[in-house]
Amino acid sequence: MNTFEAIELLKRKRLIEESWVLLRVLLEAHVNLVYFLTHDSKDMVTRYLDASMLDKLKHLREVNFYEGTPMASHIDRAQWERAEREIKARHADFAEIRKHGFTGLSFECRAKAVHMERMYQYCYRIASRSVHTFDPAETPVFAVAFKGRPGAKFDLLKSRREQLEANQNMLLGRLAYYLNVMIDDPLIAAELMILGVGSEKFRDNAKTLERSSAAHDQAGGDGDGFYIWRM
Repeated sequence: MNTFEAIELLKRKRLIEESWVLLRVLLEAHVNLVYFLTHDSKDMVTRYLDASMLDKLKHLREVNFYEGTPMASHIDRAQWERAEREIKARHADFAEIRKHGFTGLSFECRAKAVHMERMYQYCYRIASRSVHTFDPAETPVFAVAFKGRPGAKFDLLKSRREQLEANQNMLLGRLAYYLNVMIDDPLIAAELMILGVGSEKFRDNAKTLERSSAAHDQAGGDGDGFYIWRM
């Protein structure tokens, strides 16, 4: 929720492209959450902790375990390398976990694994342009293309904001849906409805929270749980 609030603060300052950077973070966290919920919880916790250890070890190697600094005395290189060997013995996909995190999958494959291909194509890839400073609205091309055309420039920026808010609505609706499913508390469900982010805003055609692939196959529709609720 802090990230949602940060996006709202940026929007008030008319920093729309900067808001897209934070939205990308939420989209990735969203897919990770669904992946976590739809797999064995014990296995997911183990993989998540192991991936965190490997990420920390990668950092320690990059700084040579802080040799020559006061921090070196607090870091046991042998202990960290022993932990790495134990993690490698636990996971057949050790190399993938080290590269991609606890799922062992690239983000595109992760999104496909939880039936969110369209979310990846229509939301995440667009948001990635802002992260990599490749968005047309953030480059010199923007100024040249709309020189002397303030109306067209306004329309483009307006559409960018509307697209941003549509994605926010989608994420809020799905978050409310997950909370209702996991907590199953009528009071909390009512509070979410009052806030305007109730689970009725999310239509889960593909049943992405179901653990079995059979449930997804029987769900009908276009085989994708992605749905943007609009005002």
